[in-house]
Amino acid sequence: MNTDDVVVTGLGIVSALGPSVDSFRDGIFAGRCGIGPLSLFECKDARSQLVAEAPTPRFDGLSLPAVCSRPDRFGLRAALDAVSDAQLSAAELAQAAVLFGTGTGGAIETEAYLRALHEGAVPSSGLLVAHQPASVTDLVAQAVATHGPRTTVMTACSSSAIAIAQALDWIRLGRCDVALAGGAEGLCRLTIAGFGALRATSPEPCQPFDKNRKGLNLGEGAAVLVLESRRHAERRGARILARLLGAGMSCDAHHMTAPQPEGKGALQAMTAALRDAKLDASAIGYINAHGTGTPHNDSAESHAVRSLLGDRAGQVPMSSIKSMVGHTLGAAGAIEAVASVLSLQHGILPPTKNLRDPETDFGLDYIPEVARQKQVDVILSSSFAFGGNNAALLFGRG
Repeated sequence: MNTDDVVVTGLGIVSALGPSVDSFRDGIFAGRCGIGPLSLFECKDARSQLVAEAPTPRFDGLSLPAVCSRPDRFGLRAALDAVSDAQLSAAELAQAAVLFGTGTGGAIETEAYLRALHEGAVPSSGLLVAHQPASVTDLVAQAVATHGPRTTVMTACSSSAIAIAQALDWIRLGRCDVALAGGAEGLCRLTIAGFGALRATSPEPCQPFDKNRKGLNLGEGAAVLVLESRRHAERRGARILARLLGAGMSCDAHHMTAPQPEGKGALQAMTAALRDAKLDASAIGYINAHGTGTPHNDSAESHAVRSLLGDRAGQVPMSSIKSMVGHTLGAAGAIEAVASVLSLQHGILPPTKNLRDPETDFGLDYIPEVARQKQVDVILSSSFAFGGNNAALLFGRG
Protein backbone atom coordinates (compact mmCIF):
# COMPACT_ATOMS: atom_id res chain seq x y z
CA MET A 1 0.00 0.00 0.00
CA ASN A 2 1.32 3.42 -1.01
CA THR A 3 0.90 5.79 1.94
CA ASP A 4 1.82 8.82 -0.17
CA ASP A 5 -0.72 11.67 -0.39
CA VAL A 6 -3.10 11.73 -3.33
CA VAL A 7 -3.39 15.23 -4.76
CA VAL A 8 -5.49 17.10 -7.31
CA THR A 9 -3.45 18.73 -10.07
CA GLY A 10 -6.02 19.50 -12.76
CA LEU A 11 -9.71 20.34 -13.19
CA GLY A 12 -12.07 20.35 -16.14
CA ILE A 13 -15.81 20.96 -16.21
CA VAL A 14 -18.78 21.64 -18.46
CA SER A 15 -21.97 22.70 -16.69
CA ALA A 16 -25.09 24.80 -17.02
CA LEU A 17 -22.93 27.72 -15.85
CA GLY A 18 -20.64 27.45 -18.85
CA PRO A 19 -18.03 25.38 -20.69
CA SER A 20 -15.06 25.96 -18.41
CA VAL A 21 -13.74 25.94 -14.86
CA ASP A 22 -13.67 29.75 -14.88
CA SER A 23 -17.34 30.10 -15.83
CA PHE A 24 -18.31 27.46 -13.27
CA ARG A 25 -16.25 29.08 -10.50
CA ASP A 26 -17.57 32.56 -11.20
CA GLY A 27 -21.13 31.24 -11.43
CA ILE A 28 -21.26 29.29 -8.19
CA PHE A 29 -19.53 32.03 -6.21
CA ALA A 30 -21.88 34.68 -7.63
CA GLY A 31 -24.94 32.52 -6.94
CA ARG A 32 -25.94 32.41 -10.61
CA CYS A 33 -28.72 29.95 -11.41
CA GLY A 34 -28.27 27.96 -14.63
CA ILE A 35 -31.76 26.43 -14.48
CA GLY A 36 -34.16 27.35 -17.29
CA PRO A 37 -36.73 26.02 -19.77
CA LEU A 38 -36.05 22.73 -21.55
CA SER A 39 -35.00 23.40 -25.17
CA LEU A 40 -33.09 20.27 -26.27
CA PHE A 41 -36.22 18.33 -27.20
CA GLU A 42 -39.96 18.25 -26.59
CA CYS A 43 -41.26 16.55 -23.48
CA LYS A 44 -44.71 18.13 -23.25
CA ASP A 45 -46.12 15.83 -20.59
CA ALA A 46 -43.21 16.30 -18.20
CA ARG A 47 -44.07 17.35 -14.66
CA SER A 48 -41.47 20.11 -14.94
CA GLN A 49 -40.07 21.94 -17.97
CA LEU A 50 -37.17 23.39 -15.95
CA VAL A 51 -33.73 21.85 -16.38
CA ALA A 52 -30.08 22.90 -16.29
CA GLU A 53 -28.81 22.50 -19.86
CA ALA A 54 -25.08 22.67 -20.52
CA PRO A 55 -23.60 24.33 -23.64
CA THR A 56 -22.49 22.00 -26.44
CA PRO A 57 -18.68 21.75 -26.22
CA ARG A 58 -16.39 22.78 -29.07
CA PHE A 59 -13.53 20.64 -30.35
CA ASP A 60 -11.66 22.76 -32.86
CA GLY A 61 -9.25 20.64 -34.86
CA LEU A 62 -10.16 17.38 -33.12
CA SER A 63 -11.81 14.57 -35.06
CA LEU A 64 -14.62 12.89 -33.10
CA PRO A 65 -16.23 9.48 -33.73
CA ALA A 66 -19.20 9.39 -36.11
CA VAL A 67 -21.51 8.74 -33.14
CA CYS A 68 -20.56 10.74 -30.07
CA SER A 69 -23.29 11.32 -27.48
CA ARG A 70 -23.83 14.50 -25.48
CA PRO A 71 -22.33 13.00 -22.30
CA ASP A 72 -19.41 11.68 -24.37
CA ARG A 73 -18.73 15.21 -25.61
CA PHE A 74 -19.13 16.71 -22.15
CA GLY A 75 -16.78 14.14 -20.64
CA LEU A 76 -14.15 14.50 -23.34
CA ARG A 77 -14.14 18.29 -23.10
CA ALA A 78 -13.80 18.15 -19.31
CA ALA A 79 -11.01 15.55 -19.53
CA LEU A 80 -9.00 17.46 -22.15
CA ASP A 81 -9.30 20.65 -20.10
CA ALA A 82 -8.25 18.85 -16.92
CA VAL A 83 -5.20 17.37 -18.66
CA SER A 84 -4.29 20.81 -19.99
CA ASP A 85 -4.76 22.35 -16.55
CA ALA A 86 -2.47 19.72 -15.02
CA GLN A 87 0.10 20.20 -17.82
CA LEU A 88 0.56 16.47 -18.24
CA SER A 89 2.81 15.30 -21.05
CA ALA A 90 2.02 12.42 -23.39
CA ALA A 91 4.57 10.27 -21.59
CA GLU A 92 3.01 11.03 -18.20
CA LEU A 93 -0.42 10.11 -19.58
CA ALA A 94 0.68 6.85 -21.19
CA GLN A 95 -0.24 4.67 -18.19
CA ALA A 96 -2.84 6.92 -16.57
CA ALA A 97 -6.08 5.39 -15.32
CA VAL A 98 -9.45 6.64 -16.59
CA LEU A 99 -12.51 6.30 -14.36
CA PHE A 100 -15.94 7.73 -15.13
CA GLY A 101 -19.32 7.63 -13.47
CA THR A 102 -22.50 8.02 -15.48
CA GLY A 103 -26.22 7.44 -15.15
CA THR A 104 -27.83 6.86 -18.54
CA GLY A 105 -24.95 6.96 -21.02
CA GLY A 106 -25.99 7.99 -24.52
CA ALA A 107 -29.70 7.44 -23.91
CA ILE A 108 -30.73 10.44 -26.01
CA GLU A 109 -29.30 8.71 -29.11
CA THR A 110 -31.04 5.48 -28.16
CA GLU A 111 -34.29 7.42 -27.88
CA ALA A 112 -33.75 8.80 -31.39
CA TYR A 113 -33.22 5.26 -32.67
CA LEU A 114 -36.40 3.97 -31.04
CA ARG A 115 -38.45 6.96 -32.19
CA ALA A 116 -37.37 6.39 -35.81
CA LEU A 117 -38.09 2.67 -35.48
CA HIS A 118 -41.62 3.29 -34.20
CA GLU A 119 -42.23 5.71 -37.05
CA GLY A 120 -41.45 2.96 -39.57
CA ALA A 121 -37.97 4.10 -40.55
CA VAL A 122 -34.84 1.96 -40.61
CA PRO A 123 -32.49 3.93 -38.34
CA SER A 124 -28.76 3.40 -38.35
CA SER A 125 -27.65 0.95 -35.69
CA GLY A 126 -24.70 3.30 -35.19
CA LEU A 127 -27.00 5.38 -33.00
CA LEU A 128 -26.76 2.60 -30.40
CA VAL A 129 -22.96 2.72 -30.14
CA ALA A 130 -23.04 5.40 -27.45
CA HIS A 131 -25.71 3.56 -25.46
CA GLN A 132 -23.04 1.58 -23.63
CA PRO A 133 -22.17 3.46 -20.42
CA ALA A 134 -18.44 2.92 -20.97
CA SER A 135 -18.41 4.89 -24.23
CA VAL A 136 -17.26 8.10 -22.50
CA THR A 137 -14.51 6.26 -20.61
CA ASP A 138 -13.24 4.63 -23.79
CA LEU A 139 -13.43 7.87 -25.77
CA VAL A 140 -11.39 9.77 -23.19
CA ALA A 141 -8.79 6.99 -22.90
CA GLN A 142 -8.39 6.94 -26.68
CA ALA A 143 -8.20 10.73 -26.96
CA VAL A 144 -5.41 11.07 -24.37
CA ALA A 145 -3.67 7.88 -25.60
CA THR A 146 -3.49 6.12 -22.26
CA HIS A 147 -3.05 2.37 -21.90
CA GLY A 148 -3.64 2.33 -18.15
CA PRO A 149 -6.56 0.71 -16.32
CA ARG A 150 -10.06 2.05 -16.87
CA THR A 151 -13.50 1.50 -15.40
CA THR A 152 -17.03 2.89 -15.56
CA VAL A 153 -19.28 3.18 -12.51
CA MET A 154 -23.09 3.24 -12.56
CA THR A 155 -24.55 3.70 -9.09
CA ALA A 156 -27.03 6.42 -10.05
CA CYS A 157 -26.31 9.78 -8.38
CA SER A 158 -23.16 8.63 -6.54
CA SER A 159 -21.49 7.22 -9.67
CA SER A 160 -18.76 9.80 -10.20
CA ALA A 161 -18.03 10.19 -6.49
CA ILE A 162 -17.41 6.44 -6.37
CA ALA A 163 -15.25 6.69 -9.52
CA ILE A 164 -13.11 9.28 -7.71
CA ALA A 165 -12.98 7.06 -4.60
CA GLN A 166 -11.82 4.13 -6.73
CA ALA A 167 -9.12 6.28 -8.33
CA LEU A 168 -7.92 7.16 -4.83
CA ASP A 169 -7.61 3.46 -4.02
CA TRP A 170 -5.82 2.64 -7.29
CA ILE A 171 -3.18 5.30 -6.68
CA ARG A 172 -2.70 4.17 -3.09
CA LEU A 173 -2.36 0.56 -4.24
CA GLY A 174 0.27 1.51 -6.80
CA ARG A 175 -1.83 0.51 -9.81
CA CYS A 176 -1.25 3.95 -11.33
CA ASP A 177 0.44 7.25 -10.49
CA VAL A 178 -2.04 9.37 -12.45
CA ALA A 179 -5.81 9.04 -12.83
CA LEU A 180 -8.43 11.01 -14.73
CA ALA A 181 -11.54 10.58 -12.60
CA GLY A 182 -14.95 12.13 -13.05
CA GLY A 183 -18.43 11.80 -14.46
CA ALA A 184 -20.59 12.73 -17.42
CA GLU A 185 -24.34 12.97 -17.89
CA GLY A 186 -26.72 14.22 -20.58
CA LEU A 187 -30.38 15.07 -20.37
CA CYS A 188 -32.79 12.63 -22.01
CA ARG A 189 -36.50 11.88 -22.00
CA LEU A 190 -35.97 8.80 -19.87
CA THR A 191 -34.73 10.71 -16.84
CA ILE A 192 -37.17 13.60 -17.25
CA ALA A 193 -40.14 11.23 -17.48
CA GLY A 194 -38.81 8.90 -14.79
CA PHE A 195 -38.15 11.54 -12.15
CA GLY A 196 -41.45 13.17 -13.07
CA ALA A 197 -43.28 9.88 -12.49
CA LEU A 198 -41.68 9.77 -9.04
CA ARG A 199 -43.00 13.31 -8.47
CA ALA A 200 -39.44 14.31 -7.65
CA THR A 201 -39.08 17.22 -10.08
CA SER A 202 -40.00 20.81 -9.29
CA PRO A 203 -41.95 23.12 -11.63
CA GLU A 204 -39.92 25.98 -10.13
CA PRO A 205 -36.16 26.45 -9.67
CA CYS A 206 -35.24 24.03 -6.91
CA GLN A 207 -34.85 25.19 -3.30
CA PRO A 208 -32.67 22.76 -1.37
CA PHE A 209 -33.21 22.87 2.40
CA ASP A 210 -36.08 25.34 2.06
CA LYS A 211 -39.28 24.67 4.03
CA ASN A 212 -41.24 25.09 0.80
CA ARG A 213 -39.05 22.93 -1.45
CA LYS A 214 -40.91 21.04 -4.16
CA GLY A 215 -38.25 18.83 -5.70
CA LEU A 216 -35.24 18.83 -7.99
CA ASN A 217 -34.37 20.14 -11.45
CA LEU A 218 -32.43 17.74 -13.66
CA GLY A 219 -29.15 18.91 -15.15
CA GLU A 220 -26.32 17.77 -17.37
CA GLY A 221 -22.59 18.21 -17.83
CA ALA A 222 -19.30 16.63 -16.84
CA ALA A 223 -16.35 17.14 -14.57
CA VAL A 224 -12.92 15.51 -14.38
CA LEU A 225 -10.19 15.73 -11.76
CA VAL A 226 -6.58 14.79 -12.42
CA LEU A 227 -5.40 12.85 -9.38
CA GLU A 228 -1.76 11.94 -8.72
CA SER A 229 0.40 10.58 -5.99
CA ARG A 230 2.16 13.51 -4.34
CA ARG A 231 5.50 11.93 -5.15
CA HIS A 232 4.70 11.85 -8.86
CA ALA A 233 3.25 15.38 -8.85
CA GLU A 234 6.24 16.88 -7.05
CA ARG A 235 8.73 15.01 -9.24
CA ARG A 236 7.31 16.70 -12.34
CA GLY A 237 6.86 20.08 -10.64
CA ALA A 238 3.07 20.07 -10.84
CA ARG A 239 0.87 22.72 -9.25
CA ILE A 240 -1.07 21.07 -6.41
CA LEU A 241 -4.62 22.36 -6.10
CA ALA A 242 -5.83 20.23 -3.18
CA ARG A 243 -5.47 16.85 -1.48
CA LEU A 244 -7.96 14.01 -1.70
CA LEU A 245 -7.84 12.93 1.92
CA GLY A 246 -10.26 10.03 2.02
CA ALA A 247 -13.42 8.41 0.76
CA GLY A 248 -16.23 6.37 2.25
CA MET A 249 -19.12 4.35 0.86
CA SER A 250 -22.19 2.60 2.23
CA CYS A 251 -25.59 1.22 1.26
CA ASP A 252 -28.84 2.04 3.02
CA ALA A 253 -30.37 -1.38 2.22
CA HIS A 254 -33.67 0.41 2.74
CA HIS A 255 -35.62 1.26 -0.46
CA MET A 256 -35.20 1.43 -4.23
CA THR A 257 -35.57 5.22 -4.40
CA ALA A 258 -36.22 6.65 -0.92
CA PRO A 259 -33.37 7.32 1.51
CA GLN A 260 -33.32 5.86 4.99
CA PRO A 261 -35.32 8.59 6.82
CA GLU A 262 -32.76 9.22 9.55
CA GLY A 263 -29.85 9.24 7.11
CA LYS A 264 -28.15 6.24 8.69
CA GLY A 265 -26.53 5.10 5.45
CA ALA A 266 -25.39 8.64 4.64
CA LEU A 267 -23.89 8.95 8.11
CA GLN A 268 -22.08 5.64 7.65
CA ALA A 269 -20.49 6.85 4.37
CA MET A 270 -19.37 10.15 5.90
CA THR A 271 -17.96 8.39 8.95
CA ALA A 272 -16.12 5.92 6.70
CA ALA A 273 -14.54 8.81 4.78
CA LEU A 274 -13.28 10.36 8.02
CA ARG A 275 -11.92 7.01 9.15
CA ASP A 276 -10.17 6.56 5.80
CA ALA A 277 -8.60 10.02 6.13
CA LYS A 278 -7.70 9.38 9.79
CA LEU A 279 -9.62 12.50 10.76
CA ASP A 280 -12.24 13.38 13.34
CA ALA A 281 -15.48 15.14 12.44
CA SER A 282 -14.12 18.24 14.16
CA ALA A 283 -11.78 18.70 11.15
CA ILE A 284 -14.64 19.42 8.73
CA GLY A 285 -14.94 23.12 7.90
CA TYR A 286 -17.63 23.01 5.20
CA ILE A 287 -19.95 20.45 3.61
CA ASN A 288 -20.76 20.52 -0.09
CA ALA A 289 -24.11 18.83 0.36
CA HIS A 290 -25.96 16.40 -1.86
CA GLY A 291 -28.94 18.75 -1.39
CA THR A 292 -31.38 17.69 -4.11
CA GLY A 293 -34.30 19.83 -2.97
CA THR A 294 -36.64 16.88 -2.44
CA PRO A 295 -38.30 16.74 1.00
CA HIS A 296 -37.13 13.22 1.91
CA ASN A 297 -33.54 13.55 0.70
CA ASP A 298 -32.90 16.92 2.32
CA SER A 299 -34.37 15.72 5.60
CA ALA A 300 -32.35 12.48 5.64
CA GLU A 301 -29.14 14.36 4.82
CA SER A 302 -29.77 16.95 7.53
CA HIS A 303 -30.36 14.14 10.04
CA ALA A 304 -27.03 12.58 9.04
CA VAL A 305 -25.08 15.84 9.29
CA ARG A 306 -26.61 16.60 12.68
CA SER A 307 -25.59 13.16 13.93
CA LEU A 308 -22.09 13.45 12.46
CA LEU A 309 -21.25 16.90 13.85
CA GLY A 310 -23.20 16.89 17.11
CA ASP A 311 -22.88 20.18 18.97
CA ARG A 312 -20.82 21.66 16.09
CA ALA A 313 -23.57 21.09 13.53
CA GLY A 314 -24.79 24.68 13.41
CA GLN A 315 -21.22 26.00 13.22
CA VAL A 316 -20.21 24.11 10.06
CA PRO A 317 -21.72 25.73 6.95
CA MET A 318 -23.16 23.53 4.20
CA SER A 319 -24.74 24.33 0.85
CA SER A 320 -26.06 22.73 -2.32
CA ILE A 321 -24.83 23.84 -5.73
CA LYS A 322 -27.64 21.81 -7.34
CA SER A 323 -29.64 24.99 -6.85
CA MET A 324 -27.46 26.44 -9.64
CA VAL A 325 -26.40 23.53 -11.89
CA GLY A 326 -29.30 21.16 -11.33
CA HIS A 327 -29.04 17.52 -10.35
CA THR A 328 -26.61 16.06 -12.84
CA LEU A 329 -27.13 12.48 -11.58
CA GLY A 330 -24.07 10.39 -12.50
CA ALA A 331 -21.91 13.50 -12.91
CA ALA A 332 -23.02 15.21 -9.68
CA GLY A 333 -20.29 13.84 -7.42
CA ALA A 334 -17.52 14.98 -9.77
CA ILE A 335 -19.04 18.41 -10.37
CA GLU A 336 -19.38 18.93 -6.62
CA ALA A 337 -15.82 17.68 -6.11
CA VAL A 338 -14.60 20.42 -8.46
CA ALA A 339 -16.64 22.96 -6.48
CA SER A 340 -15.01 21.70 -3.27
CA VAL A 341 -11.50 22.12 -4.68
CA LEU A 342 -12.33 25.64 -5.87
CA SER A 343 -13.65 26.55 -2.41
CA LEU A 344 -10.39 25.37 -0.83
CA GLN A 345 -8.38 27.37 -3.37
CA HIS A 346 -10.29 30.64 -3.15
CA GLY A 347 -11.65 30.68 0.40
CA ILE A 348 -15.24 31.11 -0.82
CA LEU A 349 -18.17 28.84 0.03
CA PRO A 350 -20.93 28.80 -2.60
CA PRO A 351 -24.50 29.57 -1.53
CA THR A 352 -27.66 27.53 -1.72
CA LYS A 353 -29.52 29.55 -4.34
CA ASN A 354 -33.29 30.11 -4.01
CA LEU A 355 -33.14 29.34 -0.28
CA ARG A 356 -35.49 31.94 1.16
CA ASP A 357 -37.11 30.15 4.12
CA PRO A 358 -34.47 27.76 5.51
CA GLU A 359 -35.46 24.58 7.31
CA THR A 360 -34.89 25.15 11.02
CA ASP A 361 -35.60 21.70 12.50
CA PHE A 362 -31.93 20.67 12.49
CA GLY A 363 -30.26 23.94 13.46
CA LEU A 364 -27.95 23.83 10.42
CA ASP A 365 -26.31 26.65 8.45
CA TYR A 366 -27.28 26.16 4.78
CA ILE A 367 -25.63 29.39 3.42
CA PRO A 368 -28.78 30.93 1.90
CA GLU A 369 -28.53 32.93 -1.35
CA VAL A 370 -25.12 34.62 -0.92
CA ALA A 371 -21.64 33.07 -1.01
CA ARG A 372 -19.52 33.31 2.10
CA GLN A 373 -15.88 34.31 2.39
CA LYS A 374 -14.32 31.69 4.62
CA GLN A 375 -11.06 29.79 4.39
CA VAL A 376 -11.45 26.19 5.53
CA ASP A 377 -8.93 23.36 5.60
CA VAL A 378 -11.17 20.31 5.04
CA ILE A 379 -14.32 19.92 2.93
CA LEU A 380 -16.73 17.00 2.92
CA SER A 381 -18.54 16.38 -0.38
CA SER A 382 -21.49 13.98 -0.20
CA SER A 383 -23.39 12.01 -2.85
CA PHE A 384 -26.43 9.87 -2.05
CA ALA A 385 -28.14 7.79 -4.71
CA PHE A 386 -31.12 5.60 -5.51
CA GLY A 387 -30.82 2.20 -3.90
CA GLY A 388 -29.09 3.85 -0.97
CA ASN A 389 -25.73 3.94 -2.78
CA ASN A 390 -23.88 6.53 -0.72
CA ALA A 391 -20.43 8.07 -1.14
CA ALA A 392 -18.50 10.77 0.66
CA LEU A 393 -15.21 12.43 -0.31
CA LEU A 394 -12.90 14.53 1.86
CA PHE A 395 -10.70 17.22 0.31
CA GLY A 396 -8.03 19.26 2.06
CA ARG A 397 -5.89 22.25 1.17
CA GLY A 398 -2.85 21.37 -0.91
